[in-house]
Amino acid sequence: MSIKVGVVLSRNPDLLHAAVGAEEAVMMSIEAGRYYGVNAVGARIWELLETPQTIQQLCTQICAEFDVDAQTCQTAILDFARDLIENGVVHASAP
Repeated sequence: MSIKVGVVLSRNPDLLHAAVGAEEAVMMSIEAGRYYGVNAVGARIWELLETPQTIQQLCTQICAEFDVDAQTCQTAILDFARDLIENGVVHASAP
């Protein structure tokens, strides 16, 4: 799947989610019978997706909060978003 920085990501409302400790989160799909665990950055992205965000908006926020350059951040978030979309954790839509 090819996604661009302008695509809007939103949470799958059918997932259950919870924080695990101070820096991790898990999301569970009852329908698929699977759960997804994410680290501190993934948990922060999930938190930011409480309201739909573009990849670019997520990159801007993550770069401001974590020690990462813009290109590395964009590449990592695009890969992460692709994985989340393919697993039904988030939905993607045109801006």
